[in-house]
Amino acid sequence: MQKENMRCAQRTVGRLFSKDGRLHMVLEADAHSGFAKVSCRLDDGPRVIDMSVGEVIKHLSSSTLKLDGLNAEGTEERVIERDKRWYFKAREGEQGPFADQETAQRALRHYILSAQEDGRTGRPAQAMSG
Repeated sequence: MQKENMRCAQRTVGRLFSKDGRLHMVLEADAHSGFAKVSCRLDDGPRVIDMSVGEVIKHLSSSTLKLDGLNAEGTEERVIERDKRWYFKAREGEQGPFADQETAQRALRHYILSAQEDGRTGRPAQAMSG
């Protein structure tokens, strides 16, 4: 039984879940103590909190969290050109315009990483002037 608890706890390490509108990542889990170290961003910055392994497993098993990947299928199609200006598609609407395709792709990558880091749906990228 102890071996199974240890394997179960170790499977949670590195996994992500959303709780209270914030992204959480399991940093470590200890089957002996029954607690995990979980990283999340609170209003005053990043925090590491203790959470029971059982609660972590409950959140992971009920999570419907889906993150956009930088290399996910369809990411390339999110960058579009219209009237010699470049944009990218986001859940919140089109972002841009950007001066060129490379700048729009960089902005999209930054947007995805910011959304994942902040644990929110993202914030609008800054368009290039000109």
